[in-house]
Amino acid sequence: MCGGKTEIRQISNAKALYCTNPDCQAKHVKAFSLFVSRDALNIEGLSEATLEKFIARGYIKEFADIFHLAQYEEEITALEGFGEKSYRNLASNIDKARVTTLPRVIYALGISGIGLANAKVICREFDYDVQRMIGATEEELDEIPGVGGVLAKAFADYFADGRHVERLDRLLAELEIPEEKSAEKQIFSGVNFVITGSVEHFANRSEAKERIESLGGKVTGSVTSKTNYLINNDVTSTSSKNKKANELGVPIISEEQLLKMIEEGR
Repeated sequence: MCGGKTEIRQISNAKALYCTNPDCQAKHVKAFSLFVSRDALNIEGLSEATLEKFIARGYIKEFADIFHLAQYEEEITALEGFGEKSYRNLASNIDKARVTTLPRVIYALGISGIGLANAKVICREFDYDVQRMIGATEEELDEIPGVGGVLAKAFADYFADGRHVERLDRLLAELEIPEEKSAEKQIFSGVNFVITGSVEHFANRSEAKERIESLGGKVTGSVTSKTNYLINNDVTSTSSKNKKANELGVPIISEEQLLKMIEEGR
């Protein structure tokens, strides 16, 4: 506990106890932990315990500092639980993380309520133009399908703070972001999918999800009346998701059918 004041805040459909102290050490660790997580910059070797040590020793004060840890190589290798091999692995993982995507960076910033899917939608809306995005008004953001007033305010408020803009600029100077294919037709705009079972044509369900989202679609975890398609290679399965889809009249399609839809532009 940092001793700072707390308040209850409404984030999407949930209420959460929020610490208002900007210097809260626990918040800093959590922020960096999100930054290095798999869906963000994906830097293995920076556990919360390691981040706590680095933050306490002043090695990391902001996100860009992670890419300058080489200046503390001697100190880091002398830390308990580290050593030459651990440091080399960490340095290699940090170097790999320099090449990333803009949605991952936006998600990694930890803007309240902004998940990776939201970040992808916002980046596409502004054609992956950082300046347009950080200068967007709350009204402009609210008009984006799937964003809404709460997230629009959180996003606009975040970049209204000049310190956040400066930190993002310093972070982007460390990264290589290949040009996104923003011109790809959004054939699944407004279409909701659920994916279940094993996949054959994609490496995993996450890859299938990313492909659908790149075409404007949305992937959720459960079948509801808002679901347009359930993807399951075992169309005749008696799984709970198949049963629910059949009850609601939601079409169950295979990967082959999904790929055909993509090929034919739906």
